[in-house]
Amino acid sequence: MNIPSNVLQFSQTYGVTELIESFADYYNQYKSEVMNKPTVFSKTMDFAEKGKLLHASIEATIARISGVSTCGFSEAVVRNNPVYQWATFAVIGAIVDPVIADSINSDFGRFAEVRNGGFGDTFSFDIKSSDLFITTKAGNGKRHAFAQRQHNGQATLVPENRMLTVGEDLYRILSGKRNLAEYAIKVALSFEEELATEIYNAINDTYGSLPANFTAASFTQATFIPICAKVKAFNGGASVGVFGTQVALSSILPTDVQLRYELGAEYNKTGFLTQYQGVNLYCMDQKADWTSSTYATKLDDTRLYIIPSSSDKLVKVAIEGETMTFADTISTNATLTQKQTMHKKFAVALISSAKFGIIDLS
Repeated sequence: MNIPSNVLQFSQTYGVTELIESFADYYNQYKSEVMNKPTVFSKTMDFAEKGKLLHASIEATIARISGVSTCGFSEAVVRNNPVYQWATFAVIGAIVDPVIADSINSDFGRFAEVRNGGFGDTFSFDIKSSDLFITTKAGNGKRHAFAQRQHNGQATLVPENRMLTVGEDLYRILSGKRNLAEYAIKVALSFEEELATEIYNAINDTYGSLPANFTAASFTQATFIPICAKVKAFNGGASVGVFGTQVALSSILPTDVQLRYELGAEYNKTGFLTQYQGVNLYCMDQKADWTSSTYATKLDDTRLYIIPSSSDKLVKVAIEGETMTFADTISTNATLTQKQTMHKKFAVALISSAKFGIIDLS
């Protein structure tokens, strides 16, 4: 697991490395069993049992780090201590940060580069040329052809703050009824989903500005193969993959009816083909728009993205510092509730000289 340097320092100082690894294992099991994503996790116990043990381990770690004495006091009094509350969200942030970066790398590593840094960092990315040199036919008396040079560009990303506010009944907090392992999973998934959506939009929003030779207004065999071949050619022969939602990928089918029959078993198993005309197809999980009253989704089901496996990844992701949490005091709320706001700083942008294509299915 790739632990960001700021989290690594915290884990070494307070001895929470084992807890971080346990939560990563729990998170992977959740993704595998609930979200049906292939992950590696320990199978020594079931998910529910692992969650209970992890919750107890998180609470024990919080008590140890906070140093708040429980002698003569009830658990409710201890949990109401500001130092205990600080320790709670310091631990939650420490276990959440590594799984966010790992998940983004796992889901988008084929075309997104993720970097972690400390607070106040800006992130510079070199833009490598994807061109090859031009070979010139010339006579024996020629000293040289026209000189060619390739220069790397550079772009800078400055992370911006995102906030996630959660309200909770004070009674549930003081009584310890909130499962901290489940809470941490929701926080991680929420930030991860926002990052995934922004990575997707960084590519999708370029459709109107792409050269006409790298776009198509419909999917046919006659449009699909030439764009894939062109993307491969103009990226120095790098292999290409096609990305899209399950709905978008389901549109990729041979024109020939006989070929469709032959591919029927694979299509029925996954809802889309995993390879077409020698090109690998990759499914991007749809994302819910939680602000929509009509159950809208965020990813466009009418777009296919032809992306090269270039060393210069299309999208760059910069994550600054650890997750910070600020809790309101009880007196600031009209009722006996407590609000915690989690802050996460990151930036996403398309920074690359690699060529890619988009097919619009609508």
